[in-house]
Amino acid sequence: MAASLNLFKLSCLLSLLPNSNLGIWPESRSGNNAAVSPPPSCSRIECPSYDVVHVGNGYEIRRYNSTAWASTSPIEDISLVEATRTGFLQ
Repeated sequence: MAASLNLFKLSCLLSLLPNSNLGIWPESRSGNNAAVSPPPSCSRIECPSYDVVHVGNGYEIRRYNSTAWASTSPIEDISLVEATRTGFLQ
């Protein structure tokens, strides 16, 4: 039962990944299956470390290391942009 639930969760997660033919990454537009470089946001914000579990045609399955969660008090702002900014800066 637990194995089938994990397989279902994995298939749901994989269904959310973009199709490599959509041309989101330059490598997918050129047809090159070389390793994709990290997104530009990794130079501004810390990127999580991970291990590659499996590499397929245009995708890879990753296992991320443990995480640290943080929370703040509720933010009462009608503007989503301002509330997001306030929450990020806290």
